[in-house]
Amino acid sequence: MLSTTHPSSSTDVGHTSGGGPWCISWVFPSALGMPIVDGHVVGRDDGCGTVLDGTEISRRHAEFRVQGRALTIHDLGSRNGVMVNGVRRKEGSLAFGDVVRCGEWIGIVGSQERSGFGEIAPGWHGGAALAAAAEPARRVPADLPIIIQGETGTGKEGMARAIHGWNGRRGAFVAVNCAALPAHLAEAELFGYRKGAFTGADKASPGLFRAAHGGTLFLDEILDLPEAIQPKLLRVLEQREVLPLGETAAVAIDARIVAASQESLVKAALAGRFRPDLLARLDGLTIVLPPLRERREDVVPLLLHFLRDYGGGPAPALQAKLAEALCLYDWPLNVRELLLLARRLLAVHGPDGILKRSFLPARMLEGRPAASRASSGPPGRRKRAWRKTDDQAEFETLIEALRSARGSVNGAAQALGISRARAYRLLSAHPDFCVKDAKK
Repeated sequence: MLSTTHPSSSTDVGHTSGGGPWCISWVFPSALGMPIVDGHVVGRDDGCGTVLDGTEISRRHAEFRVQGRALTIHDLGSRNGVMVNGVRRKEGSLAFGDVVRCGEWIGIVGSQERSGFGEIAPGWHGGAALAAAAEPARRVPADLPIIIQGETGTGKEGMARAIHGWNGRRGAFVAVNCAALPAHLAEAELFGYRKGAFTGADKASPGLFRAAHGGTLFLDEILDLPEAIQPKLLRVLEQREVLPLGETAAVAIDARIVAASQESLVKAALAGRFRPDLLARLDGLTIVLPPLRERREDVVPLLLHFLRDYGGGPAPALQAKLAEALCLYDWPLNVRELLLLARRLLAVHGPDGILKRSFLPARMLEGRPAASRASSGPPGRRKRAWRKTDDQAEFETLIEALRSARGSVNGAAQALGISRARAYRLLSAHPDFCVKDAKK
């Protein structure tokens, strides 16, 4: 039984500071939104402001108090206590993004009530924060270029595919990883070539731009596009035509361009790492995808979705402590990491029984509480020592650098003084983080 004196909905918790209005998005064992007023009590008793049933929750479990813009929680002598960011508290102040556990109920402190978790586009799921970030892309003209900015694993390709679906274009969706384009072949791969145009050109190729004619061309990791190609790409975008290698006549193209980057292209252009005139041609609209640590209310429903999707049936039951640990984790590789965790849990522990906290990798059970992570500032620029030890030690060092760089592989590699390619090879060598496996 779930009941509340207030309307039920989920919460946007993409904040790190400030105060009121307050509400909690309960994400486990069920979804329930709870606006908070001074003196709001939760528990099993029918007289509570919000009734939460369960074997571990007391009749009058906890009280929330609001004084000005400050929110505090007080344990009302409950049997199993009140946990704030994984630490048991008799009373304590709360901030946006904090994780609260009362009995088996896990909640995220937020500020606004919004619609809950669901399918934003076919095959692409998320909650209020992700849906709000994506919404502007639904309303712009179908030929306007779009930039998607987001950390590794936040779902940039999923966003691009959603844009393609919203376009109404009948052509294909073509994705290219610019970081994987060899500099000497990039022009041929993008713009096509005539048979015999160069050594090894045994047959003609239309190129990726023409393959996306009438559809969408997704240029992922565009900051890694070979420098020599940038002026040629600019001309293609200006003229709306490509000149294949070995040909003398240009070919008209009609493809919507969606570019993606882990960092701001504006900042890259100001730093001289990206052509400002090319940026001007690409930046019809910029969509910034929030990292998973800024939308903790999505963690549990996403895990359950992946467990159902990959398990082919109902999701296994979750232990409340597992759900709490996942909400507290900082997810340096975002949704990709959560997806691969779901696959690992299914492979190792199967679809039956209860998934327990002890099943999680050690790195997910360590680290700072959610509130201190949320309030931490931007990563420093100093280089960190890269010790030449065993592969596992290097891997753990890279994960810590990713946390400091807020999920940017490029930023982590720079901080450690290694190449971006080395960082990706190290990630790919570990099944939990294999960047090639996850497409959602």
